[in-house]
Amino acid sequence: MNTAFKIRKRVSTILFAAMLALGFHSTMVLAADTSEKKPEFFYCADRSTFPSGLKYFDYDSHPWKEEDKALVSKLLDDIQKEAPGVVSLASQHGAIPLLKSPYIPYKNILGKNTNAHVLAVDGALFIADSAASQKDLKRILLHELVHMADLGRHVAYSQAWSTYARPSLQRARRQVSCQFLLDSKAEDFAETRWPSTESCTSFKESLCELASRYVLDPKFKKEHKKAATAIAPLLNPSETDLEFAKHFMAGRLHFRNDKTDAAIPEFELAVKADALAPSPHVFLAQCWYEKKDIGKARNELQKAKALFEQAQITLTESLHWRTLSMLANSLTLDEKFSDAKTILDRLAASRFQYDASMFSRRSLCNEKLDNLPQALIDFYTYDYLVNHSFEPAHYFDFVEDKEFLQNFLTKSFPNADGRRSHVFSICWERLAQTGKGEERNKFIENALAEVNKASSNGYYSKDEEFVRKRYLSYLKGTKNNDYETLKETNKKSLQEFELLRYLSGKPLPDKNSEEFARILRRMSPTDPKETKWLF
Repeated sequence: MNTAFKIRKRVSTILFAAMLALGFHSTMVLAADTSEKKPEFFYCADRSTFPSGLKYFDYDSHPWKEEDKALVSKLLDDIQKEAPGVVSLASQHGAIPLLKSPYIPYKNILGKNTNAHVLAVDGALFIADSAASQKDLKRILLHELVHMADLGRHVAYSQAWSTYARPSLQRARRQVSCQFLLDSKAEDFAETRWPSTESCTSFKESLCELASRYVLDPKFKKEHKKAATAIAPLLNPSETDLEFAKHFMAGRLHFRNDKTDAAIPEFELAVKADALAPSPHVFLAQCWYEKKDIGKARNELQKAKALFEQAQITLTESLHWRTLSMLANSLTLDEKFSDAKTILDRLAASRFQYDASMFSRRSLCNEKLDNLPQALIDFYTYDYLVNHSFEPAHYFDFVEDKEFLQNFLTKSFPNADGRRSHVFSICWERLAQTGKGEERNKFIENALAEVNKASSNGYYSKDEEFVRKRYLSYLKGTKNNDYETLKETNKKSLQEFELLRYLSGKPLPDKNSEEFARILRRMSPTDPKETKWLF
């Protein structure tokens, strides 16, 4: 019996030890499971691993080098610790693919050609080979992640950010644009508290630049503590903020992949998450336009227009500008030419112009409203801008601040050349349009003097010189008799001859004549890109 007891005791001891061992092992496994690192919010991709749900954008790419992968991964891990809110918003649709590219050609909002080191494109980050040599690569990466986090401009177009940024941003942008046009260092000219030239170009760029420096630079954060409330939805997003980011990104990717039916409910959910955000309404409008429902498209554009105005988002923001442009387009399609012209007149008077086709549409409106002279001028402007889409001086065609222009013209810039003289002539011309009497005539004379300088430097062809001088003479109220001489050169297209005929006081053709029919044919844009709504 003692033997049996000893056996039972030994078996019990073994079983107890086994249970302890199993329990300890289970505890270790559980501990190992719970200590595992969170899934990465990014991964290094190439063409073979690029998600099928995203369109692959046409930048050259090549496989990652291990040292580059290690550098970028380390910086992004640091960013996740320092700006978890931004990372969470940016990756709402899933892990972000990173693609390595030899270079990323990029044209900023001021028309300046450059190569980006990092570029956020819907759902992906492109990293250029040049990125590794950038001392502030961490800030550059965070800047682009803010773009992804605020893809729907939920923060950039909010009333809070508009109130904080708008007062100083408007003037800073004008100052910086002048320097870009004149190939000088913008930082030397811009009397602004904004940290870089790029941050002065738009509400969204100013937000990305400020937020990235706010997170990474304690001194900058202290100096800009008043921005805390405006950028709080980025750094400490609520569930509603996350919902907006998730649905807007999903809708945007569906839209990019021509899946309109899938995009519409996502944008509608984004609207529910933030009733004050204009961007989802703009994309809903484009979706309804693709489905040929102009009425619903116009309704969404009207909502977006009201929200832009409520938040006091200026027309220098491309999305606001394009919203009005698309609204005018919808009115033109419905043959509501007077209403469309009212909007197009406002766009034509704005400081910055983003879409040459606006002038072809206004030309059509003026023709339908029996204002042929203005129709010809509009179409000439359209035709010229198509061929000179980033002619720098055109930015001054839309500057309305008289004091700013006068101050700009008093600046002394070295190495004057034909291009700069052309810029100055546009400035004086713009002032002349706002002046009266002797002051107006003085401005016109100054503009003519700059035209002569530009011509003597070889900037203009003979015909272009005639066009500039003729228009300035028209502003002054005098007639110019060079029309026949110019026509004999036979270097210009029909609509320009008709414009010159108008400016030189020649009679316009009869509406029933073949000549008039030729003008109308010339006034119909042939480029299909100009008739499609683009974001």
